[in-house]
Amino acid sequence: MSNEFWEQVNKLVDPVVPLELEYRLYYNELGHITSRSSYNHRPGKYIVVTKDEYDRYFQYRVANNTLVKIDNDAGYRVQLTKSTQGFKVVRGHAGLLIEDEDHTDIEYYARTN
Repeated sequence: MSNEFWEQVNKLVDPVVPLELEYRLYYNELGHITSRSSYNHRPGKYIVVTKDEYDRYFQYRVANNTLVKIDNDAGYRVQLTKSTQGFKVVRGHAGLLIEDEDHTDIEYYARTN
């Protein structure tokens, strides 16, 4: 096809405008994130964030119009180490606890704290 044909087609078609994204997190008066948007924004209280913060919105809340990471630390940890007594497990599979006495290939794990 000739260049004239494509020139006429290009005159009829609107040029494609790349979509500019602005990542917004909407929040309520308590600072809880209620929704998010990257285009076709709605009115409401929001803050503009990075793409990474937008993707991980559930890890944040808003305080004084800034994003604050939520601390979900349970406050304690239990670490198990190999031992000669404690929880009986299948050897090589610490997640498989043994309740009956029939299993022969066992090892033990105990708490360190």
